[in-house]
Amino acid sequence: MISSIRKLIGTIRKSSTVALLLSPVGVLIIAAARLLIIANYDMNSALAILTSTGYVNTLLGTVFPLIPALLPWLGLVLLWLNRVVESCLAFVAAVLISPATMSRASTEALLLHEWHQAIAGSYWRDGLLAVLAIPAAILLLLLLVSLGPKGAVRPVGTIAIIALLPLMIRLYPVPLSEGFYTDILRRPWLPAEAITLTTHETFIGYKLDDSDGNWMEVLREDDHSVRYYRLGAVTGRELCQLSGIGSGRPIVALLASAPGSPDCSSLARNPASVSTSANTFQSHGR
Repeated sequence: MISSIRKLIGTIRKSSTVALLLSPVGVLIIAAARLLIIANYDMNSALAILTSTGYVNTLLGTVFPLIPALLPWLGLVLLWLNRVVESCLAFVAAVLISPATMSRASTEALLLHEWHQAIAGSYWRDGLLAVLAIPAAILLLLLLVSLGPKGAVRPVGTIAIIALLPLMIRLYPVPLSEGFYTDILRRPWLPAEAITLTTHETFIGYKLDDSDGNWMEVLREDDHSVRYYRLGAVTGRELCQLSGIGSGRPIVALLASAPGSPDCSSLARNPASVSTSANTFQSHGR
């Protein structure tokens, strides 16, 4: 185990690109890029978020939420790189923490359905598959024996990737699919709230700061602008759940599912009358 980790570190050190991304400089670059995306490329809003949440919280908040969503695919990459132990650890962690598009019961039902589909069929089809599978299995066994334990890791890993890829695509969003990076990169790490004003407007936002006792600093979800509202103009706040990446549960949840927060889209209301300038302003005009 320790030797495998050392080999992995050695491989990372030899790759200048990977080493840069995993170095402190690379992590800062990733955090800064994601902060600008969250702020809708507005430098004033980005600086307002940074100063309100703190440098350490911003650094951790911009980087850590990316890990669960990308962890299953990291396991496949490690398996392709012959890092079997690290790949197994990544897959175990993904099963426990990565949000999946299907529940555990649905996954088991899917596997059972595919198994029944595979074994159900005519005798002619089963016979043809047996004729093709037996020579292929013999040739694969001879290949693995000739390569030895170390050389057999790559073919076994390739076969495992081919076998796991269809299930992975069903369970986890493909990184190159439409909307994946948009959802995960633009979504702030703070809890979403439905904030109601005295004008009866209810919008979705993220509270950044209200420590001065007069104003509440909020990052709005609709346009990702930072605005300040008088505390007296805020009549209600309620935690809510945004749909999309990260809103699902892992396949194996260690804790029982508790009643979740209401859906944010059902709480937002935007009447014709909006908040007046006396009660709100944007980050560049406080």
